[in-house]
Amino acid sequence: MPVLTCDQALSLLDEARAAGPSPALADHLADCDDCRAAADAMHQVRNLLGGIEMPVALSERLTTVANEHLTHQLRARTFETPLGWSALAYTDGGIVLIERSQGSAADAYERLRQRLGEFVTQERPRDDIGDSAVRKLLAYHDGRRVRFDEPLDLSLVPSFTRQVLQATARIPYGEVRPYAWVARQVGRPKATRAVGQALHINPVAPIIPCHRVIASNNTLGGYGGGPEMKRWLLRLEGYLR
Repeated sequence: MPVLTCDQALSLLDEARAAGPSPALADHLADCDDCRAAADAMHQVRNLLGGIEMPVALSERLTTVANEHLTHQLRARTFETPLGWSALAYTDGGIVLIERSQGSAADAYERLRQRLGEFVTQERPRDDIGDSAVRKLLAYHDGRRVRFDEPLDLSLVPSFTRQVLQATARIPYGEVRPYAWVARQVGRPKATRAVGQALHINPVAPIIPCHRVIASNNTLGGYGGGPEMKRWLLRLEGYLR
């Protein structure tokens, strides 16, 4: 019988810990032969190890590995606002992406998949940063002031865009700043066009409020969600009547 390396054994055991007996998992196993075979094999391993008492050090290591896996696991949730459905993707390290859809929750999820690949769907609320962010986003769209203090993961965008977004995040609720102000904040006073392009790809709007950046002549300027959505958000915050 071949002997597994420690890394191989930990990997198998980590996968076994991650697969919880949820209805969604049961449905998937019913349709997927490969995953069902893997689950059967996992069940056999659990039976084999059931009577074996693991050393404390190994048990602690397995717990650490499982927690590290969850920390880096990409998860997603959908929520509905007056502007349509949104899907939020995140890890314990930060919120990665928010996608909007005028269609359905499934369409919002699909937009995430097109950008990020596969993720774990969190249909039931959990006490984590995703749950906190969704609750605040729902309150925000309901006209209540909230403080978004969840960590953000801006790794999807280049360095200049991150600087632009970080400056934009400092614009207070109900106020606006011109593109030129943001350009000055990032040390590029002539780069107003580049600022506009950076804001257009904001991956975490409206948590980072790019709708609060307007043109110097007080026209609204562009917005990734379209001009009507920008007007709606500025009315929500009381800047427009």
